[in-house]
Amino acid sequence: MRGLVRRLAELDDALAAGQYIAAQNPDSFAAKLSLNSLTHLQRRLEAERVELVQHRIRERIEISLSGHAYNDHTAGVGELGVFLIRIQKLYSAIAQAITTGPRRRGPISQYILDATAMRFADVFPSSFGMEIYIRPQFDEFGESTASSTLQTLFTLLNAAKQEKEISRLSGELGQRAVGHLRHILDDLSRHNAGFGLKWTDTSGTQFAWDADKEQIPNLQKNVARFRTKQSVEITIKAFLVGASLLRDRFELYDMNREVIEGKLAREVKMKLRDFFGRQCMATLEKVEIDEAISGDTRTFYTLVGIAPLEAG
Repeated sequence: MRGLVRRLAELDDALAAGQYIAAQNPDSFAAKLSLNSLTHLQRRLEAERVELVQHRIRERIEISLSGHAYNDHTAGVGELGVFLIRIQKLYSAIAQAITTGPRRRGPISQYILDATAMRFADVFPSSFGMEIYIRPQFDEFGESTASSTLQTLFTLLNAAKQEKEISRLSGELGQRAVGHLRHILDDLSRHNAGFGLKWTDTSGTQFAWDADKEQIPNLQKNVARFRTKQSVEITIKAFLVGASLLRDRFELYDMNREVIEGKLAREVKMKLRDFFGRQCMATLEKVEIDEAISGDTRTFYTLVGIAPLEAG
């Protein structure tokens, strides 16, 4: 699996280069032929990944809580219950954001709730450690909502320690997901506690993140600095010039040849190959994020829909 992931990453880089050449030479038969060949190889590798991941029956997460309240390897039932509910809400909100876009309102779909349902499995000595399981459901790319969301969760937690990254994630994941992270950090700070998370993906890559009770207040401040000023859905006529199905990124030219790039919602991925190098109607979630101290505003885009040009 690790070798397959590496080949997919190398192929993704080759596709990006091919897409750039094709965008600069839209009438080039050679450029189109090269892209078709690379896309065919990508499909074959994705089919291999689908076969491999069928053996993955669950995602196993280790969650640890530290601090005075957990020194004897126990946890208050009320505090633990609130923490687990907040973690579940954060996880499901991230899944909704990466699947359909960073919309702030409306219920989370039942499919997402089912795909991100966490199951308490065991406890272990840490200060207080827990094993949580999630049952993955794999798609035609060999990916699952469960694992993609876990990767994004670690990205968000790491971003909380970096000013520019938390700004970008606030725009790409939306107010609901970042709000749940803020609530978790507020609770941990209130109880003078720390928090850690571990997970190993299908290729054997290990993810680990932790913050002790001294670090939590700084994370609170960093996350709280960025607020959603505006989140609107817009539809524009555009030209799809670049996309990474591996990294979930897109690049469009609008009718003024201005570049629009950003995050690709998973629901759009299955349609994207049909539109590369073509004009289309692109539906984008446009999110503006305000930085509280400087007053700067940054704009982020998520591609949430793509369709053929409207007739006439």
